[in-house]
Amino acid sequence: MRKVRTLRGQITAVGGKADKQLILNDQLINRGLRITGFFVWPAIASATQDQNFTSILSYAQLAAATIEMNASDNTQLGWAFQMQTGAVASAGVPDPGRSPASSGYFNQLIDPDHIVNRDLFIALRSSTDRTYNYMVVCELMELTDNEAIITIVKENSQSLE
Repeated sequence: MRKVRTLRGQITAVGGKADKQLILNDQLINRGLRITGFFVWPAIASATQDQNFTSILSYAQLAAATIEMNASDNTQLGWAFQMQTGAVASAGVPDPGRSPASSGYFNQLIDPDHIVNRDLFIALRSSTDRTYNYMVVCELMELTDNEAIITIVKENSQSLE
């Protein structure tokens, strides 16, 4: 029987960054979560304002405000981003002289080879200051003792097969 768990909430970027811990540690190392969906979107959508965010789902809190999406960092397991340029003049009013709003948007990129069984963090970097919604979709998994140990080691950024 497939069991799905959804973690959702809001995170607010200030100064282009935000960090939030999603507590998953239930002290049962033989239960893990496989992340199957990671979605981020602004709390208020606008076609007339610039909206940009870079969001990282990871096992560990990101150390610095300059951390980027990095597929070679074993602690990062999900990425979402949006780049939208609104057609507004400097006064915040739509400007017919500018091109219409454009969006280069891809919202879900997940490493399917990671199972979380302790901590999960969501971070925003280089983001427009505002509130964003997030939703993390997980599949509950039962782990053997050996699988649990390997999962914990991987969470600590050790690369094991």
